[in-house]
Amino acid sequence: MGTIGIEWANKYHGRASDLKNNDDNARGFYNTLSGVRRFEYGDDLAWDRDFEESGVGAPAAGTDQIYADDVDIVFFSGHGSRNGAFFGVTSYDDGEAKPSELKLGNRDCEWIVFDACLVLERDNLNVFSRLGAVFAGLHIMLGFDTTCGDSGDRGKKFAERLNSGWSVRDAWIRACVETEGSDTNWAYLRADAAGTDTFNDHWHGKGFVSADPVNPTARFYLRGAC
Repeated sequence: MGTIGIEWANKYHGRASDLKNNDDNARGFYNTLSGVRRFEYGDDLAWDRDFEESGVGAPAAGTDQIYADDVDIVFFSGHGSRNGAFFGVTSYDDGEAKPSELKLGNRDCEWIVFDACLVLERDNLNVFSRLGAVFAGLHIMLGFDTTCGDSGDRGKKFAERLNSGWSVRDAWIRACVETEGSDTNWAYLRADAAGTDTFNDHWHGKGFVSADPVNPTARFYLRGAC
């Protein structure tokens, strides 16, 4: 069975506006998706270094090898920007999981969800240079091209579709359409290489899963109105 991890933040201690529903959102995903639950960290226990590559960045505090990159799918719910996922505390790093500090899939992670504003903003196609190097075996990154709402049930809806055998990308798109207005754009970025087919990825046990694009030769970005 596939392995699952989640992190979420509602309390931002003045770093950004507090949110209300990210615990319900992430836990809805965690408790609904069929698989092995590995970790949940929220608010002051949710840290950017859990997503970052060891030895990368300043400070070089990354521990993704035992958290985000040690599960098949990881789901973050909180604030974000084109500069990455934004956390409420800076006790163990700087509170921001920057694209330049991420390198996923060189251990395990196949899919990552940033249920947060703007992490996958197209930015005149700079999304490729900004996020492309994150893919080191990672199949698909899912999120938003625009700002998004503080949904309490998008994670559950996403998990329900995955359990029902929807492809990963279609399950995400549908969950976004059901929880956002047409002024919000869902988005995903995926990688492929010779012998891989991440376009047709499904959750483990629910359909086809591509081999890992360890050295990706192509990256594809798609966005659309909810």
